[in-house]
Amino acid sequence: MRSFFSKIRPAPELLLLFGLTLIALAPLFNSGYFYDAHDGRHSVFYLIQFDASLRDGALWPRWAMHHIQGYGYPTFILQAPLGFYLAELFVLLGAGYTLAVKFTWAVGFLISGWGMAALVRYWLDRSAGTSRPQHRLAALVAGLLYVFIPYHLADIYVRAALNDTLLLAWFPWVLLTLDQLIDQGFASGWRRRLVLAVLVLGGCLLTHTFALLSFTPLVILFVLFRLAVAQAQSHDWRIVIGRAGLAAAAGLLALLLIATFLFPLLAEGPYLEQQVYVTNTYDFHNHFVQWGQFFSPFWGFGFSDDPAGANDGMGFQIGVVALLLAIVAGYVTVRESEPAWLRRAYLGFLTVISLILLFLMTPSATLLWESFPFLAVIQFPWRLLALTAFTLSTLAGLVVPLLLDNLLGQRVPSDSPDRSVYDAGVVILALVIMLASFPYIQAQLSPIEPWREDGRAVFRFEQEHPDMIAYTQWVKEPFTTSPMSAEYASPDYVEDYSANGFLTRLAIIQGSGEILSQYSRGSSGGGVVRVDGPATIRIHLYYFPGWQVQVDGQPVEARVSDPHGLIEVDVSGGEHRIDVRMGSTPPRRAGTLTSWTTLLLLLGLWLYPSRRGRKRREPQVQPPAKGS
Repeated sequence: MRSFFSKIRPAPELLLLFGLTLIALAPLFNSGYFYDAHDGRHSVFYLIQFDASLRDGALWPRWAMHHIQGYGYPTFILQAPLGFYLAELFVLLGAGYTLAVKFTWAVGFLISGWGMAALVRYWLDRSAGTSRPQHRLAALVAGLLYVFIPYHLADIYVRAALNDTLLLAWFPWVLLTLDQLIDQGFASGWRRRLVLAVLVLGGCLLTHTFALLSFTPLVILFVLFRLAVAQAQSHDWRIVIGRAGLAAAAGLLALLLIATFLFPLLAEGPYLEQQVYVTNTYDFHNHFVQWGQFFSPFWGFGFSDDPAGANDGMGFQIGVVALLLAIVAGYVTVRESEPAWLRRAYLGFLTVISLILLFLMTPSATLLWESFPFLAVIQFPWRLLALTAFTLSTLAGLVVPLLLDNLLGQRVPSDSPDRSVYDAGVVILALVIMLASFPYIQAQLSPIEPWREDGRAVFRFEQEHPDMIAYTQWVKEPFTTSPMSAEYASPDYVEDYSANGFLTRLAIIQGSGEILSQYSRGSSGGGVVRVDGPATIRIHLYYFPGWQVQVDGQPVEARVSDPHGLIEVDVSGGEHRIDVRMGSTPPRRAGTLTSWTTLLLLLGLWLYPSRRGRKRREPQVQPPAKGS
């Protein structure tokens, strides 16, 4: 088996790509941070609460304690966690929360450029039937374009959406592993190719819930396209059916692998009030893109706040270099007879997908969005620019060798040491790509103040945006403050997880007595009360499946408090210790068991020895017969 990593091992072009990518990351090296970007604060305070739950013993966090004015919220039922786990590595290494987020973004950008280069080189090599110097250079150009394409920069510096940005790092790796799986079928090493495809697809789906709705359809279309190509290559339906089975197995195993996230999302997500995520600020009707905006050089740090026209506060351009190279790709696909037919197939597929994606982001697609209500969860149609950034960058990489051949008027044999002309052409392209996006490598920085990295960051955001306070189905009366609001607003606030915590986690609502101590941690809370007789204690936490309540170390039944959907428990007279911890539920246990079982299966497939002497020779890449 030709090792998967033999194609992506570090090379001079890759090292150069990494070095040039650092230019796009220049604002991250400043001392401040772009907290005022769209999700700038979210990316940090989600990590703060994720870290608090981990330190409280929740190895797979579900609860975010500081949300909803301290009542907490099952944020990580909805928010895919993989990006936060990556950021947590930097926290454990000693980085502050904001610095950890910066490091995570840097990793995402480096991996995204690397993945694009690996994908384009693989496709070019397969199309030509051999590796050529031009292919490595084209891969460098494609990786640079993907890193510097305007929406990629907007995703980090305008939107500051951590998981959205990390998602772009997965796209090329998903298509690369699936392409290799389908391309090589059951040839030697198929088990490891299957495992890699499952792990990469599962990692993508665990990075952002958005991928389940937006990227999954693209993956399915690509698999169907690649199977059609396989049929054209082999003319043998038995081979195609086998490869279809491998692709289907990869998809199914990826879903089973992420079951620990997916099962609770499907089973418990409906307990959350969904309207806040699809109305007002998040109503997709207000966020379509006018066709002219795709080609406008406008760049801003505002919002898509003009539902009637093209005067939004942020830009939605696809990038002039990407656009020009995409036009070249379209010309090549339709008119040019030179490219290998497999490259022509890739170009055609990516061109059609790009046009479809652009259409779906415009008001012309309103009826389609309204016909499928579940699409409303995407919230912003312009989010599909992440996919067009991927498809257009790939298109560009595929046409670079032919473009250089035509412009430079020569061909360089694969074994020729004289590549200076091609090198010069690539240098020019690289400079054009970076200079075209250079004005957009900027961020509106603010100092990293202490309150930015504790519960006050969440509180102040909710004070500024009360319409974004989310509720559960047990909340009967909307609210914007809680008994803990004043404590968050206090100049004496401290992030205290001790037994005498700063936040008012307990209250005696029936009977008399006093609160002796209380605490509030990442996934638990409680304290000690002394009451004069039978009393009811209200615990200032949203009720949600999974809360386990104990009084004096013994499990007790709790009930939901009206009208705000909080937890209440009855106690007898005397002194009592009350503990509440977010634990497991049947969907979570089923999901965890499924994920671990799938992971063990994948480990077995990886370690299973290949049968010696059984090397199936895959059909050579040949164009379809005329008339077929």
